[in-house]
Amino acid sequence: MFLLRLVILACGLLALAPPPASAALKIEGTRLIYFGQDKGATINVVNQAPREVVVQTWITGEDEATDRTVPFAATEPLVQLAAGEHHPLRILYAGEGLPSDRESLFWLNIMEIPLKPEDPNSVQFAIRQRLKLFYRPPALQGGSAEAVQQLVWSSGDGRTVTVRNPSAFHLSLVNLQTDNEALSDYLLLKPYESKTLTAPSPLPKGTTLHFTEITDIGLQARHRAALN
Repeated sequence: MFLLRLVILACGLLALAPPPASAALKIEGTRLIYFGQDKGATINVVNQAPREVVVQTWITGEDEATDRTVPFAATEPLVQLAAGEHHPLRILYAGEGLPSDRESLFWLNIMEIPLKPEDPNSVQFAIRQRLKLFYRPPALQGGSAEAVQQLVWSSGDGRTVTVRNPSAFHLSLVNLQTDNEALSDYLLLKPYESKTLTAPSPLPKGTTLHFTEITDIGLQARHRAALN
């Protein structure tokens, strides 16, 4: 009987809890590539809520904990969107300060801030969405589709998998696995970077690896590679 009372009390508390926050702002893209030859980069947002929202946009470095100066700025750091309104968010580059022989990675932060509610007892949340922002210098030719074909997969002892990215591009890989075992849920390879993963069990020579690439436009492309 005491246990039943506890269950009823817990259910009552859950019923009183506010519902989980859901984003009213839809971002039309999962990443943004700033091509160095362009004067700016744009990503569109849509206010799907039946009310106005304020959108705040800013850019941070790959490591948000550092105070490194970011050479990017949003042309509209704050913008108010009506219900159902589409709006382009435009990003500008200062024109200097980044390597010319490889991509650079930053974070594009987009936060929706609800206006003052009509009901004083309602609970509202400011929701931040964060996307990768890649700066691609004008001298770089090609993209992730070509770079992923250059990946070098190897194993020196049969218990580890080393992947080397010899390209100047960032590569995002998900669901890396063999025919029978999972190796990694997500792997970000920076330009010219190598990473080593530990396999759950010994891998024979010639093992086939399967993984999904997140392409330049945010789609998924399946690949396979032989372990050398």
